[in-house]
Amino acid sequence: MKNDAWERLRSEPEMADLNLFKARFDHLRNPRNGKDIRIVTLTGNDSVTVMAVTPAGNVVMADNFRFGIMAYSLELPGGMVDPGEDHQAAAKRELLEETGYSAPEWYYLGCVAANPVFMDSYVQHYLAVGAVKSAEQSLDDGEDIRVRELPLEQLRKMLFNGEFIHPHTESCVLRGLGRLEKGL
Repeated sequence: MKNDAWERLRSEPEMADLNLFKARFDHLRNPRNGKDIRIVTLTGNDSVTVMAVTPAGNVVMADNFRFGIMAYSLELPGGMVDPGEDHQAAAKRELLEETGYSAPEWYYLGCVAANPVFMDSYVQHYLAVGAVKSAEQSLDDGEDIRVRELPLEQLRKMLFNGEFIHPHTESCVLRGLGRLEKGL
């Protein structure tokens, strides 16, 4: 039987603190050919994404400026989990901070790897039902978020037309729509 586990031989000390993540080099042995390789891994906290549905059946969306593409991206609200913070508490906090909305009902939709190619963190997905505007946004200096509501059917059409560019939004919307179709 082939051993297909990659052995971590050693890790170099963190080479960079990138604000949201830290970068390190890992030295691994490829079980297929026995060769050692050096790869970069970004380490960081998990994050959350929230599909918040209002009593009118609209989904709360964040038109969020993204530095990597230097453009706005229409996506579900979400963000990083603080050290020691419960994932659902982080989802509630991020929804409130980014949009000013809160919700009485919360459902866990599972998680996905943030980017398994070079990151060690996960994105936890939540569905929030009964979302209402309850506060003003509380944005960080590096955030510029325009909040809008989309009817569920428009959200579904945009998803299947490939109009969302953020993979965590796509994943959470798919799971959220599935949960809503099952009747929660």
